[in-house]
Amino acid sequence: IQSAVRSHSPSSQQMQMQGFLQEVDQQLNVTIISKTGKNGNEYEMRRVVIQQIALDNTDELERMSRFCIDAFYGDGDEDRKDDSLLSRKWKEIRLGAMQKAQLLDISLSTVDNRCIFVAKDVTTADNSHEIIGCCEVIEEKLDILMAARTQPMSSSTTARSSSERERRKTARPRPIIENLCVKGEYRRSGVGMALLHACEEAVHQLWVGQDQIFAQVLEDNHRAYGLFVDRCGYQFLFEDPTCTEVVLDDTLFAKEVVVTKRMLRKFL
Repeated sequence: IQSAVRSHSPSSQQMQMQGFLQEVDQQLNVTIISKTGKNGNEYEMRRVVIQQIALDNTDELERMSRFCIDAFYGDGDEDRKDDSLLSRKWKEIRLGAMQKAQLLDISLSTVDNRCIFVAKDVTTADNSHEIIGCCEVIEEKLDILMAARTQPMSSSTTARSSSERERRKTARPRPIIENLCVKGEYRRSGVGMALLHACEEAVHQLWVGQDQIFAQVLEDNHRAYGLFVDRCGYQFLFEDPTCTEVVLDDTLFAKEVVVTKRMLRKFL
């Protein structure tokens, strides 16, 4: 993985972003459930810090990618403990390949406006500081006006391709939240909100001409929808039935499937 990530000289905009949180690292105390016993839940106070990862820091990017891919695709291993050794090994290979693909995407990206944040548990005195959450904001071309007028259509490849071509014609760069994930026991403790706030502050202070930020969540991801809308002030715009996402597949390694996502927006 290390050799796959090329070194590059960050632009002045990237250097400004990478220094954004170095002076204002946000620290918060969170309460998590340490274990559940006969007498009920036992709680533990942990100290968490939100940090920005420099886009040329390959070691930290590798740690972030390993956490992110495992959070999205590695959950549920307890339910698969009876799987064969070969099956578990095959899954490890696929997760490793997806981590490399994510790192390459970050390394080879020509987008200047991209910020990656991680949440670390810094309770212990050692330097391990486990990553327990991550989130990024990236500038992508979005057309929220035409998409909002688009009616649900056929799921055929031809129909989706035609719609995507039309929307790209009038799209313009907008900041969008991606890859927000938090380790299980730290959820609903404020870590996710802190990561979102870091992304919003980066856009508000550094991205010239951007006064809105966007996010997409799967239509059945009610927990994420509640975080964005109920707790962080995002507004629902429309449902987009033409989105795609990559899922693991036992026979095809991984595959892209069509999904419906909700587009959300917040004014900064």
